[in-house]
Amino acid sequence: MLFSLYPKEARSELFGRDEEVNYIKRQIHAGNWVVVVGQRMIGKTSVVKVALNELASEGFRAMYINLQGVNSLKTLLNLMINEANRSMLFRDIDASVNLTIGPLGIEVRRGARPMGTLLEYLLSIRRNTVIAFDEVQELASASPHLLKILGNVYSSNPRVHFILTGSYVGLVRTLLEPSPASPLYGRPPVEVRLTPFTRDQSRAFLMRGFSELGISFSGYDKVIDELDGITGWLTLFGNLHGVRGLPMNDALSKVMEEGAKIMVNELNNFLKGRTNRVLYLAVLEALKHVDRWIDIKTYVSFMLRREVDDRVLANALTSLTRFNLIEKYGEGRYRLIDPILRNIKFMDLS
Repeated sequence: MLFSLYPKEARSELFGRDEEVNYIKRQIHAGNWVVVVGQRMIGKTSVVKVALNELASEGFRAMYINLQGVNSLKTLLNLMINEANRSMLFRDIDASVNLTIGPLGIEVRRGARPMGTLLEYLLSIRRNTVIAFDEVQELASASPHLLKILGNVYSSNPRVHFILTGSYVGLVRTLLEPSPASPLYGRPPVEVRLTPFTRDQSRAFLMRGFSELGISFSGYDKVIDELDGITGWLTLFGNLHGVRGLPMNDALSKVMEEGAKIMVNELNNFLKGRTNRVLYLAVLEALKHVDRWIDIKTYVSFMLRREVDDRVLANALTSLTRFNLIEKYGEGRYRLIDPILRNIKFMDLS
């Protein structure tokens, strides 16, 4: 069902992403690694899961790892071992130093270090395998070690292929544009960027979803005006209105309320550890009203009661763009990337 809140896993459940799924599969078959990027709630997980399942039917072993909340190689190793045991992937590895393989699966030897053990596991895979790390930026704190592992695997085991997803830049950008010092220099993954649906695609998405439910619906323009083409928000609205039976306006309000919680959490992740928190919040507040550089500077300076330096403002705009909270368009214009952000009172978060 299109309005199911669970990630899609079959092509028949997915809408409007055939081209991206086909491209991912072609790249994996060609031996390339893939990074799927896009803002939160754009549908990265569904695209990756559909691609993984189809690759599994084409001869690959497939593993999906959700990295939300994972911030260490030890936790990542445990997740991968558990998944390998659950799906019987342990039958396709040949390891003996840090890992023991028994009839019930893989066990890590006492005292084994996570980095060496994870590398041993990946280098020991002897069958074509595609591994998806969803939201790879969650491992940013362990990125130097992770990059060394990925670089080693790329060079030493062509049977292992990765699909990585990211909602914001950081580790993702390091993967896509590795420096000469990076273990992945000269071998960057292929980028697949998911963008919001067009207005026509959003209408077609909603029409198909309500048709599946046998429900007549006419409020397309209002819903699209409020939620734009963000797949996750359109799906949540369809579920609340079409499946749970909330009136249209109540369903829209609920999407805005729940969406605001998710986006505030994303924003707090971005602001964590930043000394100029108020500046970023002021920039986001300004973008609810203006979009030109000079107007943004004027608005932010007014809110902060001091003139903002051009370089400081430029750095803030660049950081917010890299985090997928805003986007640059036209000549020196910026806008909020997600419609839900328009309903957040940013200065209340200062």
